[in-house]
Amino acid sequence: MNSNCAVSGSQCFELAEEDAMRQIGGGLIQGAVFGRAGGPLTALGFQCVSPRKIPMTEQSRFDIASVGKVFTAACCSLLAAEGKLDPDAPFTEYLPEHILGRNCKVTVRDLAMHVGGFDNSKSYNSPDRSVFLRELFRKSPVRPPRSEFEYSCSGFILLGMIAERISGMNLEDLARTRIWKPLGMNRTRWTAPGNGPHEVEHWFPNREPGNHNDDVCFNCGFPIGSGSCFSTAGDLLLFARDMLERGHFPSLYYELQTVCGFEKDGIRRSFGWDMSEAHRPALFSGKTFYHSGWTGQSICMDPENGFAAVVLTSRTGDWDAAYAGRVRILEELAQSREA
Repeated sequence: MNSNCAVSGSQCFELAEEDAMRQIGGGLIQGAVFGRAGGPLTALGFQCVSPRKIPMTEQSRFDIASVGKVFTAACCSLLAAEGKLDPDAPFTEYLPEHILGRNCKVTVRDLAMHVGGFDNSKSYNSPDRSVFLRELFRKSPVRPPRSEFEYSCSGFILLGMIAERISGMNLEDLARTRIWKPLGMNRTRWTAPGNGPHEVEHWFPNREPGNHNDDVCFNCGFPIGSGSCFSTAGDLLLFARDMLERGHFPSLYYELQTVCGFEKDGIRRSFGWDMSEAHRPALFSGKTFYHSGWTGQSICMDPENGFAAVVLTSRTGDWDAAYAGRVRILEELAQSREA
């Protein structure tokens, strides 16, 4: 990675801290914890401000919103690597009760790349489990598979159910025993932990810390594949670093997630990850894959340059501006490594 930073690596890292502080001062975020693989973690701002101010720390645990989808993809990828899941089989081979039935042309891989033709409507959003399942399985695509990208939480909920059905475990138990524990991720979980000394306050819709901010996840009360997991920057860096080093799981696990499988109109997707140029940090390679979360999180890996980083924030302002702010911090962290 060729750095354009005209100052030293330590000064570039200071730029990341200064950038984050400007975002805090400008009301874009309440606080942040960020770092890159092989470097220190930085905690700035506040974990909570009500009923009293609590500073952000390295131990602060965030509702990582849609970043949790990468764990759904990881569980499915591991099952595929073990020969238990065919990514190119119709997803209804594993969920035959879905309204599309066994003649469905939407594959498991299509769901993981958000190209199965489903929109992001959420008629299934209900605290009544029977209503949730009924409406989820009634939902049909609005266009042919692979014709267009549209981000769809329902596709990942279906992926999570497939992983549960194959493994015989719920998503949290599956992820913990097969992914998180082997990587040493001891502070990551799917179910809401409830308020505690390290739980981060989020602002959309500003529920009590330690609760799901996503309405569907909150209403369900059980792990679903659309995400809203709880994790720390340290744990996520362990996950990100393994995606670079490929040291714990079969090769197909990594290949599924890191190789582009859909490319159209500037959209590039792998199994569970975004590879598009639009939100890729400047100077990062075309092999970069990343994911973001609604409440203010980004995880990013560039295997060509051996770079991995996470930026976790509690977003209080505009989504696009906050996303751009996290991308800048990723760029500055990369420069601090290379300068």
